[in-house]
Parts: sequence; C-alpha cells; structure tokens
Amino acid sequence: MDQETTTWVLVALLVLALVGVVVAIVVGRRRSRAAAAAATARVEAAEAAHRQELERVSASHDEGVSSLEAQHARERDELEARRRDAEERAEQSQEFATRSMRWDEPSQRAVVDACTELGLDGVLVTNVVFVPVDAPRTRRFVAQVDHVLLLSSAAVVIENKGWKGVVLDGVQPRDVHSSIGTLFGDATFEPPFAVQVSRESPTSFRITSHEGRESPAAQVRRQAQRVSDLVGAETSRTQWFDTAVFYSHPDAEVWAAETDSTGAGVTTTIVAGGRQLRSFLERVGDRPRTLAPTRIDELAELFARHGADVRRFGAMAVPEGR
Repeated sequence: MDQETTTWVLVALLVLALVGVVVAIVVGRRRSRAAAAAATARVEAAEAAHRQELERVSASHDEGVSSLEAQHARERDELEARRRDAEERAEQSQEFATRSMRWDEPSQRAVVDACTELGLDGVLVTNVVFVPVDAPRTRRFVAQVDHVLLLSSAAVVIENKGWKGVVLDGVQPRDVHSSIGTLFGDATFEPPFAVQVSRESPTSFRITSHEGRESPAAQVRRQAQRVSDLVGAETSRTQWFDTAVFYSHPDAEVWAAETDSTGAGVTTTIVAGGRQLRSFLERVGDRPRTLAPTRIDELAELFARHGADVRRFGAMAVPEGR
C-alpha cells in the first residue's frame, strides 16, 4: 500500500470515527432528553399527587372544622335554651310564690296555731313551688302546693281554699236548704265536686262549680302525688302523704262531707273552719309515730330549697342536731 492510499484510509477511518461520535452524541442527547422528560413527568406526577393530597387534607380539615363549628353552635344554642328555660321557670316560680303566699298566710297561721295549742311537734311548710318530675320538657309548667304538714305521725298535703259565701263540697244542693236547692233546680253533680255561691250584689249571686279533676279533693290528691314524686327523686326514699282540703275563710258557710273517697282508694279529709281543723289535727297527732325527726328535717330542708316558707313548732322548733 502506497502512501496516498494509506492517507485515504486514515481519512476514511477518521470520518467514520467522527460520524460515530456524532451519532453517539445525538443518541445520548435523545436519551438525556427522554430521561429528563421522564424525570419531569415523574416530578409533575408527584407534584400533582401532592397537590391532590393537600386538597384532600384541606377539604377534610375544612369539613372537620365545619362539623366542629356546627356542633359548637348546637351546643351553644342548647345552653342558651336551657338558660332561658331556667330563667323563665325561676320567674314563674317567683311569681307563683309571691302571689300564693299572700293568700296562704291566714291558713298558715291557723294551722300553726292549732298545732301549737294541741302541743304537737312538727313543721309546716307553705307555698312549695317546683317543676313536677313528670312535667313535659316541651311545656313550661310548675306546681304550687299550699301547705305540707310534717308531724311524727303523718305527712299531710293541705289544699287551702279561702272561698267566701256558701260552699258545697260533695253535698248536693237539694240536700242543704230549699233556698240553695232553688238556685240549682234539678241539677245534680257527680262527685268529686265543689260549688261556691257568692253574692256579687244585693240582688245577684255568682255560682262557680269545680267538678271532676278540677274539684279541690282531686286537686290536692294530684298535688300530693307530685310532692311524693319530688321527694322520691331528691331523697331516693318514698314518702306517703295524706291529703286534706281546708276551707279557711271565716265568713264561709261550708256544707261538706267529712271525707272524699272518690280517689281510687285514697281518702281526702274535708275541713271547714278552725274547729274542724283542730279536730282533724288532733286525730292525726294521735296516730302512731312514723316519721323520725331527722326525716322531718330532711323533708323540710328539701321544701325550703323550693322556696317554701318553713314554720317549726313544739320540739321541732330547733332542727335536729343543732
């Protein structure tokens, strides 16, 4: 091989080498671009996944915050409703207490004086105002009980009626007097009932009837059950309460049966005036002892928490242990 041929061979090899280098560079760049594109795609996919996760977490957080805010709003509204309900009940109880105490003071004095004269030991609580245990939560309602007499021999719920005029309790008008019967004609009342005849003017009368559930005897039995439920709920011990209706107005002319037994086995004593009150209390005081002084104190304190005016007499004038 001569020198010229050798030169061309070298040139050809050099060209081939350059072509190989160029091809390698081009292929390498393409691979680099593909790798870069793949890497970019992976980064973008990762970023997209990250954004989605952030959005999910943010949405979940917002939903959680909204749920908490809604729950807080519900709790706030419930607390506000309870506060308003408590205020309304307190105002209603205070209104009851103020109005009722004015009417019950004369009968309170009569009962305490009679007990003192008879030498009885006990407590008289007057004007107990409370929410009955079975009262519907959706209805504003409080019960008011005139008197609860606590003796060692009995606990008695007393319904005071300061009615004036002629009062018939369980006695038919025709059985009283012809003049009274004339006012009612042939009318007959179904026990339990009470009727009041009061004079509105020199020439006119007003007749008011209280029948069935609205009769004083039924009313006091209902109140006694509510008091019993209250005592059971707050002391975890049941307590039986006798019942009595006391017609206390000094100018009332009362015609009444001694007892009303229309209450499904429960007998209510009907008391008219001071003399019958004293006789009734004497009979109650002669019963066997069933209430210990500590129990009387417990009940008196319970009723005092419900706004009752507490009057002690005899040996119970000072609370037990004080």
